[in-house]
Amino acid sequence: MATKGVFRVECPHCGEGFDADFWTVVRGDRDAEVKELILSGEFDILMCPKCEKLFQHEEPFLYLDPGRDLLAFVMPESYLEKKDEWIARMKKDYEPVRATLTAGQGVTGEPLYLFGLAPLTLLLETDRDREEETEVMEFIAREDGLQLLPVQPAAARELDLPFTLPMPAGLSGRAAALKAAQDLRAKNDALPRLKRLVDALAAAKGEEIAFLKK
Repeated sequence: MATKGVFRVECPHCGEGFDADFWTVVRGDRDAEVKELILSGEFDILMCPKCEKLFQHEEPFLYLDPGRDLLAFVMPESYLEKKDEWIARMKKDYEPVRATLTAGQGVTGEPLYLFGLAPLTLLLETDRDREEETEVMEFIAREDGLQLLPVQPAAARELDLPFTLPMPAGLSGRAAALKAAQDLRAKNDALPRLKRLVDALAAAKGEEIAFLKK
């Protein structure tokens, strides 16, 4: 679940100093309400106890979603002025706790280092769109009796593919997956990521599918 810490902040409107709670760790797979605050732009919005005006104050936090192989250090946008220095510091701090953070969680990729909420919001919005498109593809695939194999989340983001890959039951390999994806696309050509999946499979060599989750 999400965890919080207390930080001293100053109101940019009246200069009042006060202690405020901030999320230090957000579990995207468990904290749906907090995730929605990020998506809606309401994350870490504070109200000054003196002038009662609202303002947003950024503090570093960790965003973790093991199911999507996502681990991101989100730092204030102001840290961009010393981007390389902050990334080096975060990498140094991460190594001693890597095993604790990732053990049994399913996180296999390298962490992301983001500055400001905008990059994280865009990533989550894109993943949500990818999930919705994947669900449509999966519905059609199940009607055809196809099995669905998980795609590496990082590869799905990099190549802009669905989160799963259709495969005829009892078969394996690139050629079988390509035929299944082509057949699905013939039934619904309004899924752009399914088209990219067809293109990625057609362009690959050999029978191995490099972006499948092991």
